[in-house]
Amino acid sequence: MSKRKCKFTEVLRAKYPCFTSGRDEFDAKCSICDCHVDVGNKGTTALERHVATEKHKKMIRAASSSSKVTNFFQPSTSLILKNTHAAEGILAFHTIKHHQSYNSMECTASLTRKMFADSETAKNLKCGKTKTEAIVNQVVAPHTITTIIETLRNISCLSVATDASNHGADKLFPILIQYFNWTGNGIETKILDLQTLPNETSLSIANLIYETLSTYQLTTKCVAFIGDNANVNFGGVNRNPGQNVFTRLKESLEKEHLIGVGCPAHIMHNSLRNGIELMKLDIESIILKIFNYFSVYTVRTEALKEFCNYVEIDYQPLLRHSKTRWLSLFPCVERAKVEEEHNSVLEISKILQSVLHMLRNRRINNFLPLSVREHLRDNDEAESISNEFISVYKACEDYLMEWITPLEDFKVSCIEFLRIRGVEIDDVKLHDQFCNLISFLKSKSNEDEAYFDLKLHEQWTIYFKSVKNIECFSELLKICEFYICISAHNVESLTNVERVFSLINNTQWSKERNRLSVQSVKSIILTQYNFKNMSCEDFYNYLLKNKELLSKIGSSAKYDKIK
Repeated sequence: MSKRKCKFTEVLRAKYPCFTSGRDEFDAKCSICDCHVDVGNKGTTALERHVATEKHKKMIRAASSSSKVTNFFQPSTSLILKNTHAAEGILAFHTIKHHQSYNSMECTASLTRKMFADSETAKNLKCGKTKTEAIVNQVVAPHTITTIIETLRNISCLSVATDASNHGADKLFPILIQYFNWTGNGIETKILDLQTLPNETSLSIANLIYETLSTYQLTTKCVAFIGDNANVNFGGVNRNPGQNVFTRLKESLEKEHLIGVGCPAHIMHNSLRNGIELMKLDIESIILKIFNYFSVYTVRTEALKEFCNYVEIDYQPLLRHSKTRWLSLFPCVERAKVEEEHNSVLEISKILQSVLHMLRNRRINNFLPLSVREHLRDNDEAESISNEFISVYKACEDYLMEWITPLEDFKVSCIEFLRIRGVEIDDVKLHDQFCNLISFLKSKSNEDEAYFDLKLHEQWTIYFKSVKNIECFSELLKICEFYICISAHNVESLTNVERVFSLINNTQWSKERNRLSVQSVKSIILTQYNFKNMSCEDFYNYLLKNKELLSKIGSSAKYDKIK
C-alpha cells in the first residue's frame, strides 16, 4: 500500500509566506529564490530545510538591500497621479477664473507643497508659470471648443455675432454663437474664436466668420448674423445688397434668406437722440458740463455733499458719460430689459413694439407728465416747449418704425417661412405636438402661474424636459431652436461680444499683464467665457470624472506648440 503524499495547503502557505503554489498540488515555489520545492514526501520538513539553506538566506539579504525598478515609478492609473493632475488642472482654472497672473503660480505651487507636506498629492504638485499656461492654452481652452461642437451635433440652428475692439495696435474680433440647448440651460452663448485682423473691411470680417464656421462644420446650421447697425455690417436701414458683411456672408454661406439682426438698444438710443436733437436744450452737453465741474475738484465735491446734507438727500457719486459708450447717457431707459444676456429676438421685438406703441399714444394724446406741466405753468414759452415734446415723440416714433422693420418677420411664423430658411417641419407631427403643448399650458395655468413669468427659453426648457420622449416634441423643438438661437443683443452693448471685450480689457489684458500674447488671451477668454457658469469646485469635480482631460494635463505634449 503506497504512502499518502503531502500537499501544499493553505495552512502551509500562511505559515511560509515566501512560498506560492508550484507546478502541482505537491509542489511549492519559493518567490525569493525562484526555485521549486517538492513537499510530496517530506511536507513541512522540506520547506524548513529550504529556508535554512545558505542560498535562501543570501537571497533574503539581497532583496532587503535593494528595491525593484517599478517601485520608483507610479502606474499611470494610480490614484495619486490622478489627484495630482486634477490639482494642477484646477489651479490653472482657478488662476484665470479669478484673474490672477501666471507668475503667481510659481509661489502658489511651492507654498502648497510646504503647507501640505503630509499630502502625497501636494508633494507631486509641479505647476509653475509655464505649466499653468500650457494647461490653459493646450488643454482646457481646446476642450471648451470640443464640448461646444459635441453639443451642437444635436442642434439644428445657431446665430453668429462679432464686432471689433482695439487693444493697442491689435484689432480683435471675437466670434460668438448662440443656440438653444433644451438639455442644458436653454439659451447658451459661446465664443468659438478670437482673432486679430489688419482692418475692419466687410470682406475681412465676412471671411473670418465664414472660415470659423467652416472650421467646425457649422455653416449649414447658421441661420442669422448679429451685428451693430453700422453700414459696414448691413449697408444701412434698407439692408441694400452691396459691399457689407451681411451680403458677403449670405453669398459665402449660400443662404439667400439669412437673417440679419441689428442692435435693439442702439436703435432705441438713436431714436431718442434723433428726437432730442429737435429740442433747443442740449441735455448731453449739460450732463458733460456737470460732471466736468465736479469730477476732479475735491472742494466742489465736498460743497455738493454739504448741500445734499442740508436738503436732506443722499449724495450719489456723479456718473461719467462717455460718447464711445453711448448707453451711459441714460442707462435706466429700458436698458435692464434690452441688455439681459438671455433675451430672445421674440422678446426684444415685443419690447420694441411696446415702446413704439407707447410713443404713438403719447403723441396722439399730447401727453406731458404732471411734473413737467407744473414747471411750465407760469412759463411764457410753455406752448412752444410743449410742441417740442410732441415733436420729439413723433421723431422717435418715425425712427423706431424705420429701424425695426427687419423684425416684422418674427411677428408671425409659418411652416413655409421656416422651410425656405432650411428648417423642414412635419405638419402632421406638429399638430399632435401642439395639442400636447396646449394641455401642458392649461395644467400650468391651474397649478403653477409662476411658470408664465419665466423667460421664453426657460418655459420651453421646462416643457421639453417634462416630456419623456423626444418624438413627442421633435417639430416644436426645431421651431424653438430656430427662433431662440437668434440673438437679440447688440454687439455694442454690455452683453455678449461686449462682455468679451470687458474680460479682455478690464480683467485679463491690463497694463499689469501687457506681455500676454494674443494666443494666451484667446485661451484665457475661451475658458473664462465658455465655462462662465462653472465654479472652481464644479470644474474640479468635472476633471476627476474626465480621464482624457487628466491624461492631457499630465502629458508632455502640451508643451509642443509652445516650443
